[in-house]
Amino acid sequence: MVRVTLRMILGTSLVAGGVAVAVPAAADASPASRTEINLEVVPQERGRPRYATLTCEPAGGTHKNAAKACAELALAGGDIAKVPPQQGGCLQVWIPVDAAAAGDWRGVPIKPFSRTITNDGCARIAHGHVFDF
Repeated sequence: MVRVTLRMILGTSLVAGGVAVAVPAAADASPASRTEINLEVVPQERGRPRYATLTCEPAGGTHKNAAKACAELALAGGDIAKVPPQQGGCLQVWIPVDAAAAGDWRGVPIKPFSRTITNDGCARIAHGHVFDF
């Protein structure tokens, strides 16, 4: 929706300035096949919560590793629980965080996802790049 609004504003201002530019509308995924997942990692004890929106096809949103997260989700059929961890490890220091996700994968609601994970560092790698934002 934001892209459409920005395109309309940009197109209107360019036409008003005497320049016309064609912007292809087919570049965005149709609403029926759109992927938009809201992600959060909330500390149980101390620290700041983290939030991100992940969109795929094209990869984007506020997620800093959107392309990697989308590729991993595609391999897992959109099921976050099936996304394998990143390589490497995390310190097993118990400072628990709750990681959760809700939204649509290619137009279909994802399985509810909510897990308590050892700490924020482990949350960033536990499910590929999905919570690494």
